[in-house]
Amino acid sequence: MFENVQQGPVDPMFVLKRDADSDASPDKVDLGVGIYRNTEGKYHEMGVLREAKRILEQNNPGHDYESTTGKPAFLKDAAAVMFGEECEALNDGRITSVQTISGTGANHLAALFLARCAGSKQNTVYVGTPTWGNYEPLCSLVGLQVVKYRYYDPETATVDFTTLLNTVSSAPPNSIFILQGCCHNPTGADLTPSQWDALAEAMKKANVFPFLDIAYQGLGGSMDEDAYPIRLFTEMGFEMVVCQSFSKNLGLYGERCGVLHVVNSNAAIASRVYDQLRCLIRWEFSSSPAYGSRLASIAMGPDLKGQWSDELVAMRSRLLDNRQKLYQALQNTPGNWDVILTTKGLFACLPLNPLQCQQLRTTHHIYLPDNGRINVSGLNPTNVNQVAAAIDSVTRI
Repeated sequence: MFENVQQGPVDPMFVLKRDADSDASPDKVDLGVGIYRNTEGKYHEMGVLREAKRILEQNNPGHDYESTTGKPAFLKDAAAVMFGEECEALNDGRITSVQTISGTGANHLAALFLARCAGSKQNTVYVGTPTWGNYEPLCSLVGLQVVKYRYYDPETATVDFTTLLNTVSSAPPNSIFILQGCCHNPTGADLTPSQWDALAEAMKKANVFPFLDIAYQGLGGSMDEDAYPIRLFTEMGFEMVVCQSFSKNLGLYGERCGVLHVVNSNAAIASRVYDQLRCLIRWEFSSSPAYGSRLASIAMGPDLKGQWSDELVAMRSRLLDNRQKLYQALQNTPGNWDVILTTKGLFACLPLNPLQCQQLRTTHHIYLPDNGRINVSGLNPTNVNQVAAAIDSVTRI
C-alpha cells in the first residue's frame, strides 16, 4: 500500500525550529518562528490570558463539544473586534462567522469554500511574493491555481505598489487576491491607509475578490488601526473572506483559535454560506477546540478588554524599542539597515543573503531563515549586541 509514497517537500521553518530547539549552545538566539517572545526569549503569557484562565476555571464549563461552527458569543465578539461594533454589515446579518483551527485553518476553509463556489470560475488566486509559505500549498491542495506577483521591493524595503495595482487591473474578473491586513509576514512592509484606499478602488473596478488574512491584529498599531483595510473593504460593499487568528495577539498559539468571516451582499446569502461552512467543518474536523475560544471570549469581554488593549500597547512598544536598539547597534556595519525601522510588527527582512544567514546559524548560533527574516521579539537587552556583532561579522566576509 505505501511502498510508493514519496517524501514531502522540505519545510524550511520546520527545519529551522527543529535545529534551534536542539541547539544547546548558551549563545543561541532564536529569531525564527513567528511567536511573540518575552525578554528571556521564551513564550510570553499575557496577564489578560492568566486572568481569563482563572475565570474559566472558576466557571468550569467542562469538556463537552462546542457547536460545530463555534460558540456564538465568541464569534460575535471576534467579529466586533475585526469589523467594529458599529459595522453596518455586521448588524444587518451580512457577515457569516465560524470558528476555525486558528488562522491557518481559516485560510484553508476559505480556500476550500471558494474552490467550491460557482462564482469563482477563474479558479485563480493571486499571491504577492515573498509571503507566508502556506498560501500556495493550501490553495493548490483544494484545486485553486496560484499566480505570483512581486509584492515587496527589497531595494527600497517597501511594498511594490505599482506592480500590485497593475496586477489587479490586468487580472480576470472574479480572480482572488490574498492580502495580509497588517504586519506582513515575512517583510513587515504594509500598505499605508491611502494605498489601501487606492487598492480598494482598483479592485472594485477590476471586479476581483479580496481574501484578507489578518493574523497580527494589534501588533502593528491599535486593533482598530490594524483592521483598517477590513473595515474599508466592508464599507465599500465588497464580498470577501477574512481570516482571523488569536495566536499572536492573545498568545493562544497551541490552542489553535481562529475565525473565518465571510462578508456577503445580503443576510439570506449569509445564511446559506453559514450552512455550507457548517457542512465543510463537520465533514473535515467536526468542531474546533473549545478551550482557546472560551479564553478568548472572556478576554474580549467588558471586564478584560481594556487590559488586553493595554498589554498590546506594551508589546508594540517593546517591538519598537528592539528595532531601535538593533538599528543603532548596526550603525557601523556595511549596508543599509533602514528596513529595521521602516517596517512594523514581529518581522523585518534584513538585507542578508542565504549564505550569510547560514553562517549566522552554523557559526554564531543565531537562527533565522535564509530570506533574512527576523522575529524582532526574539531580541532582548542581553543579546541584541551579540546579534549585531554576528551580523557585522558575516557582512564583512
